[in-house]
Amino acid sequence: MANKQKVYDSDFPLRDKAAVLIGCTAREIDNFVERALKEFGISRAQLSVLHFLDTEPVEKMTVNQLRAALIDDNPNVSRLLNKMVDKGLVRKERRSDDQRVVYITLTEKGRRLHRQADEKISGHNLKLSPPECRQLIELLMKA
Repeated sequence: MANKQKVYDSDFPLRDKAAVLIGCTAREIDNFVERALKEFGISRAQLSVLHFLDTEPVEKMTVNQLRAALIDDNPNVSRLLNKMVDKGLVRKERRSDDQRVVYITLTEKGRRLHRQADEKISGHNLKLSPPECRQLIELLMKA
């Protein structure tokens, strides 16, 4: 927060000040999420996988579908998924007629962990009212 106050008080051009404050706030939120996820023993990328598998209307996704859906373009999705299989969060299943196609499904353990992690991090670091959140969203979509 101290860094944000320095930027706020600075004589930076207005657009630069806004951009730097967005970056500072993003880092603060990132740090908050990383600390919270350590409690669950998962990474942000693993949480993203759990989120997609838990909220998509389909029961299973191929590795390629999952890779395309992730916000963070992680080139090591297969390694990430193998770690999640080892933790019992997801299952891998090869298509019988084409062994190259691998389906990923969420386990009940993965579903519970996703919901617990979401509960811990969802919006808890943003001190904004719902109307302020809507306004922020609209402003960020312009950036």
